[in-house]
Amino acid sequence: QSSTKDIYELIEKELIRAKEIHPNYPLDRFVQFAIMQEEAGEVAKAVNDFHFGKGSLEDVKTELIQTAAMCVRMLETIK
Repeated sequence: QSSTKDIYELIEKELIRAKEIHPNYPLDRFVQFAIMQEEAGEVAKAVNDFHFGKGSLEDVKTELIQTAAMCVRMLETIK
């Protein structure tokens, strides 16, 4: 089990990685939401895969971190 500090560090690392890969983040809130929701859909798939023995909890954790990073990225655009 990870500490909250460790989790935040993983989210920040993923956020930095995402910004490097996709520097031109859209300003349209609906597009931002679609990106975040796509990541959340991957959490659902990872949980389903784990439940049926086709994935791991590490896969679930990875997708949760990516979703959280996209939530933070969207929050950063709100002034």
